Amino acid sequence: MGYPSAANLFINAKYHWLTFMLAGFKPKATINGHELQLNWGDNAIPAPPGRHTISMWVPYLWRFGKAEITVDNAAGPPPPVYYAAPVWTWMRGAIGVQPQKPPGLTGAWIFYGLVLVGLLACCGFVIVSGGN
Repeated sequence: MGYPSAANLFINAKYHWLTFMLAGFKPKATINGHELQLNWGDNAIPAPPGRHTISMWVPYLWRFGKAEITVDNAAGPPPPVYYAAPVWTWMRGAIGVQPQKPPGLTGAWIFYGLVLVGLLACCGFVIVSGGN
């Protein structure tokens, strides 16, 4: 991702593959009160020099994954902003100037691991009991 001008804000928005259904919902942002739709991946947003408050979320059945950051491009190009949508819809998103990990990912792996262990235990019980 390049920096052609201090008049651009660069936003990278991502979601984890466990939340593949988010591919059908584009993230949204409010920059200094102006709402705009973004794409998953890299976004270059024209912005005049100064401080900019960026609020992001995913419009699903409600706004989820809300996160906010303030960047300043008055002295030159600001660092890129990275947004990661959460794995669970009731969680906040992660936003920062370094790549972000999706919130709730560890809990998701534990949950799906327990579901898998439960399914395997049920299947093993059925096989051992002869299906009776």
